[in-house]
Amino acid sequence: QGAALHAAGLRANAFDPPRPKLAPGASGRVPAMVAAIEQGPHGHGLAQRLADYALEAGEVDAMRIRPLRLAKLWGVERRQAIEVCLSAVEAGLLGLFWDLMCPRCRGPKVSVSGLDELPKGAHCSSCNIDYEGNFAANVEVSFRPAPGLRDIADGGFCLSGPQTTPHVLVQQNLMPGQSREVAFRAEPGSYRLRTLEAGGQRDLVHEGGGFPAVIADGESIDAGDAGPEGTLRLVNRGAVPRTVVVENRAWAADVLTAHQATTMQCFRDLFPDQILRPGEDMAVGNVTLMFTDLKGSTALYERLGDGAAYRLVREHFAFLAAAIRRHDGALVKTIGDAVMAAFSDPAQAVRAALAVQREMKDFNLAQGGEGMIIKLGVHAGPCIAVTLNDRLDYFGSTVNLAARLQGESAGADIVLSESLARDPAVAALIAGHKAGREAVRVKGFDDPVPFIRLAPAAQLTPMPRGPSVGR
Repeated sequence: QGAALHAAGLRANAFDPPRPKLAPGASGRVPAMVAAIEQGPHGHGLAQRLADYALEAGEVDAMRIRPLRLAKLWGVERRQAIEVCLSAVEAGLLGLFWDLMCPRCRGPKVSVSGLDELPKGAHCSSCNIDYEGNFAANVEVSFRPAPGLRDIADGGFCLSGPQTTPHVLVQQNLMPGQSREVAFRAEPGSYRLRTLEAGGQRDLVHEGGGFPAVIADGESIDAGDAGPEGTLRLVNRGAVPRTVVVENRAWAADVLTAHQATTMQCFRDLFPDQILRPGEDMAVGNVTLMFTDLKGSTALYERLGDGAAYRLVREHFAFLAAAIRRHDGALVKTIGDAVMAAFSDPAQAVRAALAVQREMKDFNLAQGGEGMIIKLGVHAGPCIAVTLNDRLDYFGSTVNLAARLQGESAGADIVLSESLARDPAVAALIAGHKAGREAVRVKGFDDPVPFIRLAPAAQLTPMPRGPSVGR
C-alpha cells in the first residue's frame, strides 16, 4: 500500500524505514558530546544538527556521512560542515574513514580508519580493473556514527541499486553492431561515458540541448553527434556485447577528498597522528603551495635580542596560520622563520596571499610598530604526499619550485608561477592588481621559470574579501 501511494505521488517514501538501532545509553551520552564540540572553535552551532543526523538518518546515509552533502543540505559553508564533522570524531560522536574508491563505479573497495593503513592501490572485481590511490581523485574521507552510539552494517546493500549508484543515469546492453535510442534528458553539467566492462571512458561537459551519441568500439568509448533533445543514441560498433553507461558526475561536488581534508588546518590540528606509513607515498594530482619567509630576520634578532625577536616571530606564525585557515588551507610546517602552507584550491591560496600582504601593516602596528616584511611565493602542480618528521608533508618538483619562487620575492610583494596565474579563478582575482612578468633560472630546472610579481602590499588594489570556496 505504501508503494502504491508513493507511485501515485501521495507519499514521500515508498515504505517506512526501520528505526535506527542505537546502542544502550547512546541518547544520554550525546548531549555531552555536543557540548564539547561547541565549546571548541569548530562547532559553528551545528553540533546538535550533526548528532541528530548521525542518530536518525537512514542506514544508507549514515553508513557514509559526507560533510559536503550536509553543507548543501543545511545551507552552510563547506568548511563549517567539514570542521564540525572532524571535531565530532575527537568528541566521540563520529568515526573517520579513508575510502579508496574505484574510479569507475565509485564503490569503496578499501575503507580504513588510519592513513597508515591505506594501500597504494586496489582491485575492483566489478569493473575488473586495478587502480592506484590518488589523494585528490579517489581517496575519500567519510564519517559514520561511532560504534558506541549506533550499529551500522558494513558493506553495500546492493551493488548497482539506485541508492548506491544514483549517478548512473543510463545503463543499456548492446549486441555487436546494435544501435538504440532511449528517452533521456540531460541537464547542463559534467558527465562520464563508459562501458560496464573494462575499457576506456570519456568525460564531457554538456552545455544543454541535445546530448551526444555514445559510441562503443572495442575497448574505446567516444561521443558522437548530438541528437534531438530528449533522446539518446547508443551505438556498439565492436565485435562483442557491451553495456553502455552514462553517469552524471555531479556526485564529485559531494566528495571530500583526502587532499581537501589534509589541506585544512582543522584536520592538521586535530589529527597530527594521521600520517602515511614511513616510506610510503600517495599521489596528489594538484596541490597549491605557499611559502613565506621573513625579510631581514637576522637584523630583527640583532635589534630586539633573541627572546623578544623569537616571541615576535611566534606571533607572526599565528598571524599567518589564521589567514591560511580562513582561506581553507593548512600550515604544513615552519622552517626557521619560513612557513609552508598547502591548499586544495588555487584561488583560495592566492586570496590568502593577498590577505597576508594587505594585513601586515595592521599586524606590525599591533606588535609595537616593528616593520616585519614577508616574502611570499605561490605555485601549484602535482606532487606526492609523504610522511616526514612524523607529519604529513609534500615532496616533488612542485614543492621545490614554490620554495624557489618565494626566494625571488623582494618582500611585501607576491610571486606567482605563470602557470598558476593562468588559472581562470586566479586570473580573475589578480586582474585589477599591478603586476609584471619576469623569468629566472632556478636550481633544478633546465629552462628559465616565468613568474608574475604582484605589486608590494601598499600598492595592492583594495578588494572586498571574496566568498569562501567552501560555500
